Amino acid sequence: MLENFHGIVLRTVKYGETGLIVDMFTESHGRMSFMTKLVRSRQSKSRAAFWAPLSMVEFLADYRPMSSRLPQPQDVRLYYNYSDLPYSPVKSTVAMFLAEFLSSALRSEEQNIPLFKYMETSLQWYDSSRSAANFHLIFVLQLARYIGIMPNVEDEGLFFDMQAGSYVPLVPTHRYFLRPDEAKYVRLLMRIRLYTMHLLRLNREQRRRILAVLITYYRLHVPQFPELKSLEVLQDVFD
Repeated sequence: MLENFHGIVLRTVKYGETGLIVDMFTESHGRMSFMTKLVRSRQSKSRAAFWAPLSMVEFLADYRPMSSRLPQPQDVRLYYNYSDLPYSPVKSTVAMFLAEFLSSALRSEEQNIPLFKYMETSLQWYDSSRSAANFHLIFVLQLARYIGIMPNVEDEGLFFDMQAGSYVPLVPTHRYFLRPDEAKYVRLLMRIRLYTMHLLRLNREQRRRILAVLITYYRLHVPQFPELKSLEVLQDVFD
């Protein structure tokens, strides 16, 4: 039976000469993989845009949970057309990084409509924003709220224990913690919203350090979180 899907593309992997496995986060079933074909025609370039990182696609597919065969998308269309993200070198690089980050963080995530809506609305906002240098930091940290690893920023204490995900009054006995001068940014970033992020003034080194801390935090709380290949490219762009 054909089912209607809304999904956000995370990554693609070539399969044979003409096959393409598309991993995406769907509104109705969470993380899923689909099989499609690379068609060489005049429309191939426009169709390739369907599977670009973070594309928002709508399609039909014959989904059978007990089947070993990947469902194949039919009648695919973009239900949201990015107006700036694909054409901005900075935004497109951020999108590449976030797609890889999400692919790693949501490896086994099941249906989670609030998470899907968070991703959808945040990426659409970023597409239309003029100045959002801190977007990837806010997005990555607040994503933790939706996958069950949100830091506890209400506890008293000046040190942030990354293993416990909370503030503590004394220096932890392990090395995964932040001293007060850096720990303050976790509370600050958790309270910032998209429309107020322009008020946060950070220089290049501060952004680089905060992102490194966030990635470490995810590695501590998400099993088998890998090294991110696009991180170096992202840092080069911001440099």
